[in-house]
Amino acid sequence: MTNIKNLKTILIAVIVGVLGVTIAYAALSSTLNITTNSITQSTLSWNVGFQTGTVEATAGGTSDTGRSCGNATVTATSVTVGNTTLSKPDDSCTYQLTIKNTGTIDAILSSINVIEPTSNTCTVSGASMVCGNLTYKLSTDAAGTGLVTTNTTLGANGNKTIYLIVKYTGNSLNTSDVTQSGGSFSVVFTQK
Repeated sequence: MTNIKNLKTILIAVIVGVLGVTIAYAALSSTLNITTNSITQSTLSWNVGFQTGTVEATAGGTSDTGRSCGNATVTATSVTVGNTTLSKPDDSCTYQLTIKNTGTIDAILSSINVIEPTSNTCTVSGASMVCGNLTYKLSTDAAGTGLVTTNTTLGANGNKTIYLIVKYTGNSLNTSDVTQSGGSFSVVFTQK
């Protein structure tokens, strides 16, 4: 009988111990609930391009003699400059272009690609290229002192004005006609 009594005592002690551990665990545990209200997937739009239309150049230089600036035809994705003649030092044609972001996503200018005019060897440096007596630039100002650079942001619903400048930067007159054609810049915007 003493064995049964000892066994009952041990069994009661074990049950009390298990209950104590259970109560202690319950007191030290927490239940965390996460509940979501409505989640909306809103629409975002991407729309970066040039302001379209015809852009007349601002002519520069000492006189109109031997200088004519063709108009630029601007679509959302391209700018085409009409036939232009620059004959003497400081002759230039400057085109003011507007890039618009009418989307809801910020854009970043990720790269500027330059294609040299046919039949010319050019020196390219960022958004500028020098081909013989002519210099082509994509500038942040009409004077051409600040070049357009990559990693600049164009915020949603924002505008950025840039200038395409073609200038006769040689020091002397050409002894014969030189025609440069097919040169271009492409600016690539990506999502920020």
